[in-house]
Amino acid sequence: MSELFNIKKGDIISITGAGGKTSLMFYLANKLKEKGSVLVATTTKIFKPETIENNSFIFIYPEEIESLSPQDNFIHVFCPKIENNKICSADFSDLNRLKAFFDFILIEADGSANKPLKGWKDNEPNIYPKTTKTIAVVDITALNKEKNPNTIHRFDLFQKQYPNLNKTIEKNDYIGYINSNTFFKGSFQEKILFFNKIESLDSFENFFNIVNNIDFNSKIYFGSILEKEIFLFKNITPIILAAGFSKRFLGNKLEFKLKNNKSILEKTLSNISKLNFKEKILIGKNTSQKELSKKYNFIYVNNIAPELGQSHSVILGAQKATLNGFLFIPGDMPFLTKKTIITLVYKFQSHNQIIVPFVNNEKKAPVLFPYYYLKDLINLKGDNGGRKILKKEKFIKCNFENSLEFFDIDTQEDLKKIELLED
Repeated sequence: MSELFNIKKGDIISITGAGGKTSLMFYLANKLKEKGSVLVATTTKIFKPETIENNSFIFIYPEEIESLSPQDNFIHVFCPKIENNKICSADFSDLNRLKAFFDFILIEADGSANKPLKGWKDNEPNIYPKTTKTIAVVDITALNKEKNPNTIHRFDLFQKQYPNLNKTIEKNDYIGYINSNTFFKGSFQEKILFFNKIESLDSFENFFNIVNNIDFNSKIYFGSILEKEIFLFKNITPIILAAGFSKRFLGNKLEFKLKNNKSILEKTLSNISKLNFKEKILIGKNTSQKELSKKYNFIYVNNIAPELGQSHSVILGAQKATLNGFLFIPGDMPFLTKKTIITLVYKFQSHNQIIVPFVNNEKKAPVLFPYYYLKDLINLKGDNGGRKILKKEKFIKCNFENSLEFFDIDTQEDLKKIELLED
């Protein structure tokens, strides 16, 4: 985790938010003690820790500061005062004195009474001015739960600060809560968001749909302190390839209407739009495709040279995309499900390699490429797309059982199979 947050000697880290601040602080302290001297403190209140697992504590009191001699492989805990088994807030003046003795200082700078959301007092969070990194912990386990004092700390204050009328906690509540930027009030250096308790595909999808709607331009992490898995979030651009000639189909297959009166291409775009991608690109070649891109909020790129083959569409998409990876999706995959798409994105987070779906040990589309393959992608030629890269590079298999949703339409005969799939 210390490598993920890029923590270096001399860093002073304040932790705010809810849903794992204390756990994150002590987990990081346990890792960092192997690299240097570590101090843990609070500018609010925390329970006095007990020795567990590999954590060995040395408690420091104000009168001992000047004679300090920090020991390796111990977590030093500053205790200005203890009340009801809780360590009380440290004064900034004491932290000024302490920082000369330690390689790493971790400070819990916010309290939430063990609830996922809170109303903020004017003096919160209480961030030490010499903090070099502020990590805001976000707990989205309250999503879809009732708004009440059991789910929200200082419920009445929260209602005044975030006056939405809905009775349950919805995605937009989290978006407004995060966009208020209160987590970082008083923080002037590096800011990091960490979404904790993301321990399943469903919770990752909730996180994904929230994170792509917030205003935050720094690093975002997600994962689970409990599971000891934290990943830097890598965002993805789906790129729809719809500029082919449908030669085997003997017509424009993408405009063929399904039973729901949507064309094959429109159904493909509609399925992708069920997830809140920050950026979506459609590579097309006619006016009707451009209109569809507007309807579903895709960036439209006109391929004026489709005769150069699918690789040219891949090049155009890769050059236009701005995020951490490219998910190339043929425009004739109307049965691709939201679950499959988010599964590929989720798999990518822990590997940062090419992700290829497989059904019955057979390669399928769509394929996800990390951004560092940009040069390889823009140097492709012909009608093979990214298959040339797959032949020479290692990739991660992502196995699926339902072959029907990976079905694409190449011939008129395939239309009969479509009718069965629609039923």
